[in-house]
Amino acid sequence: MARAFPALAALSLFAAGCGSAAARPPAATKPHHAALKRIGSLPHAISKASAVALPNGRVLIIGGLVGNSSIDTIAKLTATEHVIGHLPQPTHDAAAAVLNGLVYLFGGGESVSEPTVVRINPANGATTGAAPIGEPLSDEGAVTIGGRVYLVGGYTGSEFATAILRYGSSGTPAVVARLPQGTRYAGVAAIGRTIYVVGGLTTSGPTSAIYAFPLGGRLRRIGTLPRPEAHAALAALNGTLYYVGGRRILAINPRTGKSTIAARLPASLADPSVVAAGNAVVIAGGGTNGIWSLSPAG
Repeated sequence: MARAFPALAALSLFAAGCGSAAARPPAATKPHHAALKRIGSLPHAISKASAVALPNGRVLIIGGLVGNSSIDTIAKLTATEHVIGHLPQPTHDAAAAVLNGLVYLFGGGESVSEPTVVRINPANGATTGAAPIGEPLSDEGAVTIGGRVYLVGGYTGSEFATAILRYGSSGTPAVVARLPQGTRYAGVAAIGRTIYVVGGLTTSGPTSAIYAFPLGGRLRRIGTLPRPEAHAALAALNGTLYYVGGRRILAINPRTGKSTIAARLPASLADPSVVAAGNAVVIAGGGTNGIWSLSPAG
């Protein structure tokens, strides 16, 4: 088996966190002079795949869209991808998160949104069914906080979703908050016990809103993107939010909501897979076969 990238060696889950609901996020690192480096290639151009960081220094990438077809692969990223298993059916636009050492894949679908949840053993790619979401859902974001997964927004097959849902391993999701308007394809990440929602597609088009939702608190708007955007992805690293899409990566200060350009991308990316792993943000696909690593300046 190929070795993990050096950039993936010291891993921290992009969705995990701890602390009180009232705690402020740690001070953001200065986003200037972040280095973007291509570290590998996928066997094909892909978009709308789900990805999570694993505690053994690797990134798992699941499903996705190749051309106009959904795929069913479960793969670990190295300099390319190493397929370790297959989903029960091809899917894209799902959301993935780590819960109790296993990877959960929520919703998505091939031609219509699905309510299914697939549990994946990251060691061997074996899959089992888990308690469903309760309604069809795709295009949502997911983060893990305190042994629960939180699903943000999405599309039900007929409506843009407004809910932030809490999902435990026993199933039966509960609504913990609602976005001001239904939003799909938003960037979603967590710092500590606060969930951040950036951009996304609404019924009136892309939005420029940046929201923060501290668990146990209320959702509030904390900032505005330079322009409305959707189909980008979000990761949190060292107290900074990185919003990846189009031809650039924005660094967003979670305290002020202000954004600056952290790096320029060599190609325009839509629906990339983005996770924080160790001291880097790993970016894959987005309609290309590229794998990149973003290393912020210390």
